[in-house]
Amino acid sequence: MECFGPECAARLLGWLRARAEEGVLTVPSGAGAVQQGLLWKAAPYQEDAPAITSAAEMAGAVEHLQYAVFRRYQNQLTRAERGRLDNSIENALFKIDRYLTRVDAAERAIHEAEVARLREEVRDHKERVERLRLQARRAELKLAQLTNLSPETFEEFVGELFEAMGFEVSQVGGSGDEGIDLHIRRGELIAIVQCKYHKRGVVGSPELQKFLGSVHHAHAHKGYFVTTSTFSLAAEKFAAENPIELVDGPRIVELVTQALGPGARKEPEPTWF
Repeated sequence: MECFGPECAARLLGWLRARAEEGVLTVPSGAGAVQQGLLWKAAPYQEDAPAITSAAEMAGAVEHLQYAVFRRYQNQLTRAERGRLDNSIENALFKIDRYLTRVDAAERAIHEAEVARLREEVRDHKERVERLRLQARRAELKLAQLTNLSPETFEEFVGELFEAMGFEVSQVGGSGDEGIDLHIRRGELIAIVQCKYHKRGVVGSPELQKFLGSVHHAHAHKGYFVTTSTFSLAAEKFAAENPIELVDGPRIVELVTQALGPGARKEPEPTWF
């Protein structure tokens, strides 16, 4: 007979109790009993607890802090998520500091180095976030003035835009630059950038063919050709077949918006903060 709901649960519990009384269900005990091990040795960190009260809780707080710092600065988060993690990190550091003042030197030494490392990591990330935010704001300001920029200022603008997207940038420019205005790097990616400030006209494939030679000569993985105008169909086809990324006027606007992130008009901020 089928059984559903609370009646079925009650019958099952009754059956388990009966089997246990009959000795069918047994739990090993005594010195030779095998016990299941624990995956985590630390006690769970309690966000709402006013203080850390034991070594196990301290270990759990450090684990929580490690994960919170990683999640805060290595993931794309909403503004609300960033705020919650910032508060969680500050609260954990406060409680950890208070706990370490109450323990002996031996226990303090176990955690001090890791806590100091995490605090330094948070400080470095905050400085980088502020630097990127300022770069993104400058890029947005110059974007509004894009039609009035000089070729030199446009090159500076493009450099700041790539910096806001997380690239390391060094300017080249000048005579004998072989079509290279910027060298950029992000992780293992090495690339070069050519900036063409055109108020009118279209960039054709001959210019890209020359630029491709510069990409190979610089031993770069790819090249970015950035212009305020547009590209011909032949240029777009050539770029699709070679390691060249085209960035025209509309694409520049997209990249600035991407660098500033969601809600940029209210609070400019790159998406990876």
